[in-house]
Amino acid sequence: RAGDPAGFASAAGQLHPITPDIRAMRRWFHFALFFFAIAASIGALLRLIYVVEMPWFLFKPWLHAHSHVAMLGWLFPGLLIALIRQDERPAPRRFHMWMTASQAFVVGMLVSFPLQGYGPISIAFSLGQLLVGYGLVVQVWRQTAHWPIAGSRLLVRLALFFQVFSTIGVWAMGPIMRSGLAGSEWYYWSIQWFLHFQFNGWFWFAAMAIGSRWAEKHGVHVDLDRLTVFLWVIGTLLTFALTIAWSERLPAIIAVNSLGVLVQTWAAWRTMRAMFRARLRALVRTTPWMRVVIGAMLIAMGVKVAAQTAVTIPAVADIAMTLRNFVVGFVHLNTLGAGTMVLLAFALERRWLDESRRIIRFGLVALITGFALSELLLFGQGTLIWVRWGMLPGYNWMLFGVSALLPTGAIMLLAGALRGARPVPVVQGS
Repeated sequence: RAGDPAGFASAAGQLHPITPDIRAMRRWFHFALFFFAIAASIGALLRLIYVVEMPWFLFKPWLHAHSHVAMLGWLFPGLLIALIRQDERPAPRRFHMWMTASQAFVVGMLVSFPLQGYGPISIAFSLGQLLVGYGLVVQVWRQTAHWPIAGSRLLVRLALFFQVFSTIGVWAMGPIMRSGLAGSEWYYWSIQWFLHFQFNGWFWFAAMAIGSRWAEKHGVHVDLDRLTVFLWVIGTLLTFALTIAWSERLPAIIAVNSLGVLVQTWAAWRTMRAMFRARLRALVRTTPWMRVVIGAMLIAMGVKVAAQTAVTIPAVADIAMTLRNFVVGFVHLNTLGAGTMVLLAFALERRWLDESRRIIRFGLVALITGFALSELLLFGQGTLIWVRWGMLPGYNWMLFGVSALLPTGAIMLLAGALRGARPVPVVQGS
């Protein structure tokens, strides 16, 4: 601001100076955003392989690189940073050491997965990152110990619990493979255990914890009571049944999943009511582009809950886990719709992404448009396959085109972010 180089004066109150600790955390966020741009670029190439011959580009190894970099290089560190930076306190003393090791292991996975797929080197990097991840979880657990137990602290505790709980599936894969069960139902169940509790546990509750803590700081009273949180937990646990229903088509398993979906729908309804009551106070404490990003996030979360509700219909449940279009679309509702959007909203609030810059606004438009159109194409084409109406003309080219908007947007955001950030305003009464 002209005439205010230190960044302390503001009509809204005070501005926090950008301390060395904040600069370090911002750099880690930029590094995570760099991994997001890489993961999105690989994802676009995975679309292009269906329309252009690329013999050097092997689908499965690059798919592993895409998923690991997106989850462990972008969402995992991004959510940890967003949780730690909810308060104006220095990062834990060893946080930067643990984060350096974690992101170094992600670099190893980015290189090794395309070269050998699941092999000794890539597995070693994956396990190294897993162990380091436990250290980071402990850091965040301690850093958030002062949050209100009746609100955000309960949510962040559940998020971190599900992060660790999900890794049981990873550790189970070793004994399963040594027992000669590689490729069996047990092998795929262990993978689905990890993915389910990452998407529906860790990502989901972390997003709610970030939103809840923001609301507490800004005097926005979102009455997310313990019953609602309990319903979310029960729904998360019970809906794991859908991930094994494809191989065990027992009525009891379908019934457990249906019960979990109904519980989750009830939780979503209670959450929406609480957020609706607080909407006016929240609106005046957010910037225009924060509201756009949060709106996209809430729509994606609503579609995700609606999609899970639909699987209570037996015919839908039969197709939900077997048609790739639906599976990929659902995964992206969690990773792009919930996880990525909450991180972008956080960065906009901190002004690590400065929405006054045109490149940031264009990047957000490209990212949100690419996400929305790709979801429409995936679910739309999946529905056409389901009802046996064939393929959309030019479907693969269209899917590549809209998918290319994602790395384009991510690169624009990264370019704009690297130009620096302004100090963060403190709203009076927060």
